[in-house]
Amino acid sequence: MSLIRSEAVVLHSRKQGETSKILVLYTLRAGKITAMAKGSRTIKSRYLGVLEPFNHISMVYYQKDTRDIQYISSAEIINHFPGIHGNLKKMALAAIPCEIIERAEENEHENKRLFRLLLEFLTALEQQENGLLNFVQSFQIKFLDIAGFKPQLERCNNCHRTDADKLQFFGLENGAYLCDRCVPGVETGIRLSAFGLQNLRWFLSTPLSQAFRAKIDARTGKEIDFFLLSNLRYHIDHLKFLKSLEYIEKLKASLSQSPEGVVSDKPQKIEEKVNGEKLK
Repeated sequence: MSLIRSEAVVLHSRKQGETSKILVLYTLRAGKITAMAKGSRTIKSRYLGVLEPFNHISMVYYQKDTRDIQYISSAEIINHFPGIHGNLKKMALAAIPCEIIERAEENEHENKRLFRLLLEFLTALEQQENGLLNFVQSFQIKFLDIAGFKPQLERCNNCHRTDADKLQFFGLENGAYLCDRCVPGVETGIRLSAFGLQNLRWFLSTPLSQAFRAKIDARTGKEIDFFLLSNLRYHIDHLKFLKSLEYIEKLKASLSQSPEGVVSDKPQKIEEKVNGEKLK
């Protein structure tokens, strides 16, 4: 048995017995792990408020290769992202990358690049009020890149033209697109407008923290969503269904992208659960 110290982000938590929690964490040193925090739900627990979803923590845990659930020895907050926890819409959006990582990543598979991308996403989501959906889209396309499924968007796969002034048709099997001149007689693949393609290219080449600067209207936003989700689901079986996206559908009115890239703050009467926590 080893004693491991690592930074981690809490992806998900659930109750265990009367006083404990089972946590899914994404760690800097070991990737995704499942761990138990004994007594963490008692009033006098030293973990009170520490092991909540989306928190960035420093922790020490006991690692034993022969068991699936490790045990937390100590933990303290590095950043609990108050700007996320105090905002229903931001919590709903934060749940999407956390669920993608929880479902897609193997246990104990270290990936420092993905850990840093997750932290960049949470930091950007907390700090900005506009263009919040852009952060999710930027995370998704960068996740595809990290996972080895980067879509080839630089040029037409046939004629190699780089200009995008009309519809493009993207093939999931080969991960590349054909321009409107080269597409066969019967249009196949995912339709991408010139504006959609330009924004996807920009998300790939630009730091996630700058994603809010993209000016994306609602129609193009839906097109980009469909493109990214189709790629994620095609390449990664465990992402066929995402509970966090189902919940987002109930927030569409207050999370709409506009031509100005602004997220509406109109209140909605919604009572649901995000990451196992009941919200009002």
